[in-house]
Amino acid sequence: MSQPRKLWSEFLTFINHFVRIFCVAMMIMMTAIVLIQVVARLTPGVKNPNWTEELSRYVMIYIAFIGASTGVYQWSNVGVDFVIDRLPGPLNFAVNLVIRVVVLAFWCGVIYWGCEYFPTVGGRQYSASMGFPVVYAQMALVLGGVLCAIQTVGQIVQHITTGGKKDA
Repeated sequence: MSQPRKLWSEFLTFINHFVRIFCVAMMIMMTAIVLIQVVARLTPGVKNPNWTEELSRYVMIYIAFIGASTGVYQWSNVGVDFVIDRLPGPLNFAVNLVIRVVVLAFWCGVIYWGCEYFPTVGGRQYSASMGFPVVYAQMALVLGGVLCAIQTVGQIVQHITTGGKKDA
């Protein structure tokens, strides 16, 4: 493996490792928040905190969108390849490359439209119980889109450099 490709692969692995740690920490946080809500609801005389449901929802949104980049890194959440795997070599390579480029275009669109519309809408809308701008919750889509786009570029580079072989 060439040095630039090795560095790129290590960079993508680092991002994936960071995303996994982030998602585990957020899952622990979400579990604690929901546990606070359940305990408060079941304890007589304790007022149920109204912020727990909303915060746990926002944490789950971050987990979903940022965690999606791990699926792209492993190329496990994209595509049904029953028919594609049966195509002859060069056609299989080309179709898989086109799929990766279309996925990258999708993530670029998500990033563009998220940056274009979220600040204008989410900047003036506030969360109901916590009172912070909703744009902070909406930014999960943009951050996740950036991470997924980076991982998709990695998939394109890997696909081209390995000639489409999955084990390489």
